[in-house]
Amino acid sequence: MQAPSWTTAEARPSPGSARLRRSRTWRRFSKNRLSVIGLAFIVALVLSALLANQLTPYPPLAPNFLAIYQPPSWQHWLGTDALGRDMLSRVIYSLRNACIVGFGAEVVELTVGLLLGSTAGLIGGTVDTILMRVVDVVYGFPSFLFSIILVVMIGHTILAILIAVSATSWVGMARIVRSQVIQVRQSAYIEHARQMGASTWQTLVRYVLPNSMGPVLVAVTFGIPANMMSEAALSVVGLGIQPPTPDLGELIIIGQGSVLSYPYLLIWPALLFALTLLSFSFVGDGLRNVFDTKSGR
Repeated sequence: MQAPSWTTAEARPSPGSARLRRSRTWRRFSKNRLSVIGLAFIVALVLSALLANQLTPYPPLAPNFLAIYQPPSWQHWLGTDALGRDMLSRVIYSLRNACIVGFGAEVVELTVGLLLGSTAGLIGGTVDTILMRVVDVVYGFPSFLFSIILVVMIGHTILAILIAVSATSWVGMARIVRSQVIQVRQSAYIEHARQMGASTWQTLVRYVLPNSMGPVLVAVTFGIPANMMSEAALSVVGLGIQPPTPDLGELIIIGQGSVLSYPYLLIWPALLFALTLLSFSFVGDGLRNVFDTKSGR
């Protein structure tokens, strides 16, 4: 008797079923209004970062000694700093730098985590043991101290900070991916795919990873603000982006020093940073509700 073969229709979902699945996903996500508000804020945040050159009313680095310490007004919506620089322009540019580090480091973290975690989880055995021992060694090293060492060695540029932040943050992602791959590879349809002649790579790309991405996406939404916090923490210890390039952490530190005289210098960057972290947390909660089947009961 000839073994049954999988057709394209069986291997790939139809466009109608895909649309239905996306519609169900959005309905579950939109039940949490804070998640929708957080998603809208993140979209506005990313657009502002991408269009920073068009949105800034003044050059963020150019001083204006005739407009020193001006409070918020129609001319300068968020006021000016000690050198007369427009705070709105500096906040927008600092937001762009924070997004570069936050999203860029998360791309590196996701890439390395998917590569190592899926390899260890799918192959198993000695490969799994070796890779997980490497993960344990990196995980045991203080991540912030390692970031400080890398920034001191490489320099105070955005690229150096991105590398320093992502150097150790991938270990958590690798563990999550490995656990999900191990759970999915034990499913019956994975064994069926192997019996039908699917290679290890086909099994991983077509079946294992797509069915493991739920917790991974939730971890990504929490990893991006964590990267932003690490970048701001480096600025607090004096290892952030070199002035006069605006940076959220640096703006918060400068504003903290003059909070009694000019509170607006602290309020706006701190408020934006707090809203950014909260928005990602709200989106992460919404995604967790979508992919956690128990939460829908």
